[in-house]
Amino acid sequence: MTESPTLPLPTAPPPLPLDRVIYTDLCTDHYPWTEIMLDLEIRQTAGFSGVLDAMQGDRWARFVWVRGQCLGGFTGGGQAVGWDVTYGGLPRARVRLGECSPPVGAVVWTSRAARAGRLAGRWPDTQLILKREQFYGLVVSEELCSVWESGQVLAGHLPDDGALCVAYSPNTAENRERLLRFWHDLLGAVHSNVSLDEIWQQTCVRLSAEHPCLDPFVREVTLRGGVLNVDPTVAVGEFRPALQTALRVTLLTLGVSLDDLALGDLPGRPEWAAAGLGGPVAGAASMRRQVGR
Repeated sequence: MTESPTLPLPTAPPPLPLDRVIYTDLCTDHYPWTEIMLDLEIRQTAGFSGVLDAMQGDRWARFVWVRGQCLGGFTGGGQAVGWDVTYGGLPRARVRLGECSPPVGAVVWTSRAARAGRLAGRWPDTQLILKREQFYGLVVSEELCSVWESGQVLAGHLPDDGALCVAYSPNTAENRERLLRFWHDLLGAVHSNVSLDEIWQQTCVRLSAEHPCLDPFVREVTLRGGVLNVDPTVAVGEFRPALQTALRVTLLTLGVSLDDLALGDLPGRPEWAAAGLGGPVAGAASMRRQVGR
């Protein structure tokens, strides 16, 4: 999907499509953090969904709320930051606060640690790839940003024709190793609850026309004893939707739901929501916190 394997960490958070801007460029020199926190407490109690950005020079922090829950804060590379670090590290910040829908907030939070990757080709040709690969994440072109889930636009503005685009998504080639670890852990955990091998093999045969990497005779993607192996030559855009579909069909055949299985902290990992398995806060109560904590 991408042309460039790496891009530098941004010196500002990616732009976001907001339903309503509450305040922008609010300087903490004149409107201190204590007043901002009181305002956030009130909004959170009312079920606020949105994003706060704080910027000072090339340092920044972004906090995300979904339905009154502060999911947390982060900075470049998805590094977690708390309120104390934000106060101390950005004492003279310019603050922007805006509302967004809960699904948009969930995608922003899930994609927080994703490495930016430049998409191959130019818009609108890129759009066909995003739809085919059921893209999940942010697509940014200069100041335009759109938020996607399962290959569909949730909100935002699409790039101009001929534009190059950057993607922030747990599902891009830049995040291949992390994505493979997630699927390795997930399938291993599911197999420890219910044996997958026989039904998985039957499912792969049925799906091999749609997802050639699942062909058991090609052996590019295999699952034996709950251990996943993916050939290094198989692109993320091939194995991710293949694994997603194979797991869904296998569980349907077995009459089993992921909600009924003991999966540890897997539902709280960003790749869970990006795989269409549920929201990023499902089963992740440890990430839910109040403002200022």
